[in-house]
Amino acid sequence: VRTYVRTYVRTYVRTYVRTYVRTYVRTYVRTYVRTYVRTYVTYVRTYVRTYVRTYVRTYVRTYVRYVTLRYVTLRTLRYVRTYVRTYVRTYVRTYVRTYVRTYVRTYVRYVRTYVRTVTYVRTYVRTVRTYVRTYGTYVT
Repeated sequence: VRTYVRTYVRTYVRTYVRTYVRTYVRTYVRTYVRTYVRTYVTYVRTYVRTYVRTYVRTYVRTYVRYVTLRYVTLRTLRYVRTYVRTYVRTYVRTYVRTYVRTYVRTYVRYVRTYVRTVTYVRTYVRTVRTYVRTYGTYVT
């Protein structure tokens, strides 16, 4: 009789560690700038005023003088002097007025800016296995 005992011990240790790190960063920047420029000329007025004045003045003067000479027969001399003065004055006045009104409107409609960040970490241990195998063989 032959007894044959065989013990087979097998230790199998398997550790599976998996670390999964995922960082998800999404940056979404949207800037919508609307500039509205409107030039609105409402009031344009040109005012022209012309003032013309003519001033005429006439001055007439008559001067009469009687002279008697001594050594001559009585004789009368008469001097007539006439002065005529004329003044002409002309005034021209011109007014030019121009009004321009301009409206400029500028506005920003909307601005959207946002940052989206997603970060997650996955860590897991998948399997840890340890086992012992024992078997015997009997031979007779």
